[in-house]
Amino acid sequence: MPTELKAVVFRTSKLKETKNFFVELGIAIKESSVTHFVIHSKRIRLLFVESDNDLEVELYLSKSLSPSRENNLTLHSNAKIPGLSSCKDPNGIQIIITEGSDNIK
Repeated sequence: MPTELKAVVFRTSKLKETKNFFVELGIAIKESSVTHFVIHSKRIRLLFVESDNDLEVELYLSKSLSPSRENNLTLHSNAKIPGLSSCKDPNGIQIIITEGSDNIK
């Protein structure tokens, strides 16, 4: 059965700094508390939760009962594609930012 990624959970000791990082990028955070915040992106939720440990990542998948088309994901070096830039969040996670067209894969 095909599976679909529904959410990614990041447990981090740098919750406030991470939230401020995304706010400074202009990303709307509509759900938050003292111990978490959520970024909604199309059909995937990015959930950041306060933790005493260093960064831990959890993936939440959903199994589909009907077949779906295959996802062809190709990773490209952002140095070779105009309109892409990168930076790192306070946890050291590299963030690729598209500038302009939504057709970049």
